[in-house]
Amino acid sequence: MQEIEVEIPSGGDICRAWLFLPESLQPPVPCIVMGHGFGLTRRCGLRDFAVAFAKAGHAVLVFDYRGFGDSTGEPRQLLSFSKQLDDWAAVVAYARGRTEIDSGRIVTWGFSLGGGHALTVAVCDRRIAAVVSVVPMLDGLSSTLAAMRGWSLFVFLRMVGRAGRDLARGLFGRTPLTVPLAASPGEFGILTSAGTFAGYQAIVPRDFRYDLAARIALYFWVYIPGLSLRRFRRPALLLPSRIDEVNPPRPTLRRAHHCKTATVVELDCAHMDAVLEPHRSRVVAATLSFLDERLGRGQVE
Repeated sequence: MQEIEVEIPSGGDICRAWLFLPESLQPPVPCIVMGHGFGLTRRCGLRDFAVAFAKAGHAVLVFDYRGFGDSTGEPRQLLSFSKQLDDWAAVVAYARGRTEIDSGRIVTWGFSLGGGHALTVAVCDRRIAAVVSVVPMLDGLSSTLAAMRGWSLFVFLRMVGRAGRDLARGLFGRTPLTVPLAASPGEFGILTSAGTFAGYQAIVPRDFRYDLAARIALYFWVYIPGLSLRRFRRPALLLPSRIDEVNPPRPTLRRAHHCKTATVVELDCAHMDAVLEPHRSRVVAATLSFLDERLGRGQVE
């Protein structure tokens, strides 16, 4: 397996990514483009998935969104759905330009919010061969309500006030006001359900930034990628968790029922634990089984 650090232009900035190439297979090979979730970076547990996929014969691109992780872009820690979707499109286009990669067998694979993005990108780009969404955020409204259940009235008022001030600062091009994206129950933060903060701590590097521009609290609820499942007709693998405290599984299961090409594999783990063993191995196995059945791999030399 070969690992290459690559730089991918997106919107005048650079998305930095790992490109994993299987050396035992004859190109062109299928490619999995991987993007992470809410405020996370490629260094938050995605490498283990990527290595497993590459060893199984797939090229893999794992990238950081602009303004996060190793990628460039200002302001930092500003979560913009439109910019992140543009980053996905830029990375997919880069994959299509690599001679080692089969442009007709590119798959989008996302975790949590990245799982919603993976579906949205595939809806917009009909050349995407398949989608894999792990503990996916397919309904921003239900995820927002789940987060708010952990807020006291004081936290709610403080969050809305800070988000409003941050939005106003953005209109004048000023540095964002941030809020913690995760915190212990009862503390000030966006995600405060039991175990979520500990779950973040289990997968993030020591220098990870836990803050996000506060304005996301005002508009996260409007993003509902799952609405497109009803008309989606390419292969889709959805891996919701029955006990997900961040992205409730019911909206995912309800919408998957209307997608004739969706395969659902239910997990039994806390949201962040899907990145960790033993659940990671199940996600890897389900992904490889799904893709081998629908895409195949490269040819052995």
